[in-house]
Amino acid sequence: MNQIICENEAILLCTKQDVGVCILRCRTSDPVVILPETIHDLPVIALGDYLCAEREPDVSKYDVFEVRLTTGERISSAPVHNARAIERVVIPSSVHSIGSYAFYNCYSLRALTVHSGVRAVGHGALMNCTAFQTIDLYAEEGEKTCLSDLLGQTSGEIAVDLHQKYAEARLIFPPFNEELEDLGPAHIFQRRIEGAGYAYRQCIQNGVLSFLQYDGAFERLLRIQDYDTACRVALLRLRWPVGLSAQAREVYLTCLREHPTDAVRTLLDSRDVPGLSALLSFGVLDRSGLSAACDLARQMGQTEALALLLAALDRSAGRAAPLMQKTYDL
Repeated sequence: MNQIICENEAILLCTKQDVGVCILRCRTSDPVVILPETIHDLPVIALGDYLCAEREPDVSKYDVFEVRLTTGERISSAPVHNARAIERVVIPSSVHSIGSYAFYNCYSLRALTVHSGVRAVGHGALMNCTAFQTIDLYAEEGEKTCLSDLLGQTSGEIAVDLHQKYAEARLIFPPFNEELEDLGPAHIFQRRIEGAGYAYRQCIQNGVLSFLQYDGAFERLLRIQDYDTACRVALLRLRWPVGLSAQAREVYLTCLREHPTDAVRTLLDSRDVPGLSALLSFGVLDRSGLSAACDLARQMGQTEALALLLAALDRSAGRAAPLMQKTYDL
């Protein structure tokens, strides 16, 4: 069996295709799976059905060869497959397609790394991936990607980190619920969609993400008064403003001005001190808002954030009438 020295332990069942290799099965119990770019000097171009799933695929119709991925640090027997142990999968840039049910019942899978080269994702690829929450996508603005296919397979909130050559965008695709309502004896069904997530998923047309449409979906969040999610979306777009228009920027800033407590709380909840520093740089917190933010940070026991907010409060003293003197224990 051929071996590839890499960062994880796995057994790959592979087959050669016309211009590359398809990985039919990945057997592993490692939490992080990094698949190789090449095998036998050929690019890995496809991932098979049930690639990492609990269920073993039928590979009897293929001419199969095995490859051992190993860190080289230990010599052990072949890994016993445990789909529920997998938390992150890094898919090589050479891959064009991901098979159906590729990660079926990978209950702990939280993140996928994919590239713009992936053109097709089979149905049910993320079925029962109940912990799934992050897509790291490497693609340039205007490139077709598989993002719509992946988002279409989950109705939960998904964070998308878009990595471009010279820039980066961080986006949130909110959750939504979809139900069919029986309207009467004739069994006519009406489709009911709740939440802003469906509108956000429509901002990808023909495989291309439109930042204009993404920012336009923000109105839906405000309409349903989901201010926590709205503030998180606004903060990420302002901090990583790829494709952000001046008009959309002002809409996001207005949201933060009108809902400062939600904005501060979401940053404190995630202990995002750099994010809090960015919020302060946007100038959306007045002296009263800064004072309230200090109270909140103190209540949550976040001393680093409190020190940052107190410094901002001191700097604001010359721009407004002083409030009642407060003291805080750091």
